[in-house]
Amino acid sequence: MGTLMTEIVRRACRCAAMVAFVTGVPALGAAAFPLRTNDVVAFLGGANVVAAQQSGHLETLLTIAGPGHHLSFRGLAWEGDTVFARPRELNYPTLAEQLRRTGATVVVVQFGQTESMAGEAKVDDFIRAYGQLLDTCAAVAPRFVLVTPPLFERPIETTLPDLSAHNTVLVRYAAAIREIAAQRGATLVDLTRGLAEENAPGRLTRDGWQLTPAGQARVAAVFARQLGLGEVASRAGRADVAGRWSAPGFEPVRVAVAEKNTLWFRYTRPTNWAFLAGDRTEQPSSRDHRDLKVRWFPSELEQFVPLIAEAEHRIEKLAPMTPDSSR
Repeated sequence: MGTLMTEIVRRACRCAAMVAFVTGVPALGAAAFPLRTNDVVAFLGGANVVAAQQSGHLETLLTIAGPGHHLSFRGLAWEGDTVFARPRELNYPTLAEQLRRTGATVVVVQFGQTESMAGEAKVDDFIRAYGQLLDTCAAVAPRFVLVTPPLFERPIETTLPDLSAHNTVLVRYAAAIREIAAQRGATLVDLTRGLAEENAPGRLTRDGWQLTPAGQARVAAVFARQLGLGEVASRAGRADVAGRWSAPGFEPVRVAVAEKNTLWFRYTRPTNWAFLAGDRTEQPSSRDHRDLKVRWFPSELEQFVPLIAEAEHRIEKLAPMTPDSSR
């Protein structure tokens, strides 16, 4: 992961122009782009945040809204992560180290949905753990976007539990996140209220919890609007059931983003971590058979770095080609 930082720094030197980062939802018609040129945006959260990186909707909207800003997006979310625990394999870099290695300048934090199922009695524990998480991030990247969770939906399948029963408590957790954002001077994206007020037809989830591809597109649109990027969200339009946009230019960018994020996923989450840096680095199969002093896996993994850089270059070339993407 360390070599990728070199590429990020190289890109950061290409442009010194900065655009102010908002500390809240901008007023209607605000023209300021909500990220700075050369920002590296890291995403923290659980399964739906991982899926958002795979679908690429939000990253696409932010990229098209700010062509030429040379933005980078890095998914650090894992399925099952909460503010309380984010377990990783042996010797996996700490969160602070991950943020440093990626050169993160902004951290998007989306928690609260899973935690709300513990009940209202755990709200104070949630607030305390959330604050500790932000303190860890602030030591590396002091700018935050805090995201309140979507409400649960009633499942279609009667054999599945009805998680919407937790929504009364989830609203309390969302209120806690709003309070934390206000105290920290952080940008707030309120999906809890935003999606409820959108009141659009169709379901967001397939089981009451996990977002469908079309649901990811709708969440991304609400997210973008709350950052003052309603124009680009409107131009993208409504995605089909597979999450595909029909608006000219949007879908090629999204596909390129998803391909880049697949490379990033494979780079940061190799399936055989134990041989890379865990407890099996001394195994013969972890070393070159011609010279057991040479470990072949680390250098092989670094071959992802230029591939990720090339993928980001393709995205940058595609984004300005989207109609009306210049601002």
